[in-house]
Amino acid sequence: MPQWKVGGVLLPHGPYMIGAGVCKNPAVTEKWLQVTPTVSGSYTQEARSGNEGVVIHPQTIDRFLELGYGLNAYGMPNMGFEAASQALSQIHSDQPMIVSIAGFSIDEYIEGVRIFGALENIAAIELNFGCPNTQGDHKTIMSFDPGSLKQVMHCVMQLGLSVPIWIKLSPYSNPQDLERTAKVLNGFVGKGTFLIAVVTCNTFPLAYAGENAITAQGGFAGLSGPAMKMIALGQVKQFRQHLSPLIDIIGVGGITCGNDVVNFLNAGAKAVQVTSLAHWAGDPTTFNNHFLSDERADRLYALLESN
Repeated sequence: MPQWKVGGVLLPHGPYMIGAGVCKNPAVTEKWLQVTPTVSGSYTQEARSGNEGVVIHPQTIDRFLELGYGLNAYGMPNMGFEAASQALSQIHSDQPMIVSIAGFSIDEYIEGVRIFGALENIAAIELNFGCPNTQGDHKTIMSFDPGSLKQVMHCVMQLGLSVPIWIKLSPYSNPQDLERTAKVLNGFVGKGTFLIAVVTCNTFPLAYAGENAITAQGGFAGLSGPAMKMIALGQVKQFRQHLSPLIDIIGVGGITCGNDVVNFLNAGAKAVQVTSLAHWAGDPTTFNNHFLSDERADRLYALLESN
């Protein structure tokens, strides 16, 4: 089977990996790394316990696939930069491990890159600029603040690290916002010692399915799953039109089977991340039974064989 390379990272089994949000701690990360490349996190500078109450809807993978959407309001529970970096440094895997970080300020993003960039077993660092939980010193989601995004990238460049930097972004309903972000990122091509890749897109914020679906955060939650697929494909297509060809795109959103991967590659992605399906599956075996079944992945298998 051919190896795929995206954003400076070799993917040994094909153009897909597990996205951030499935593995919220190093122990779960290590489990998934036994079968596929995995993004661990997101991690923040300080540990977070997350939200209380009902934070996920629906409760089973069958219902998730039946409804065609998922909601989550976890509030980004994690052990914090220092503890996570110590635990992740002990993981040894043949699969590439990527770390996702989020910050409540520009300085926190930079500190996260400094800490995780020092680990020899990290294949790439993903900066989560699309998370609605991180409106701290910057009062808007970072994806919609080109000035702050540019400042973070400039500071990261000054660190002189060689680890690839992936940028995870919110879904943009305003095409001008998307173009402005692409222009900022294009400005860093060839300037630093690292490669840049764009991960698009994060969950759609503030979705609501009734007071009994999610009890945390007043019932508001991030929308994911099949309902996001066409939106996510549109984000990939637009970014491919506006980004430098030297910036790879990693598609994410609504991918529930191997054949969905081919749709994203045709739209301009170099690889994809699968998040909601893996989360609702709960374990690699259940995930593979859905994602890689012959009837749901025949186009992906044909693509892999032709390469």
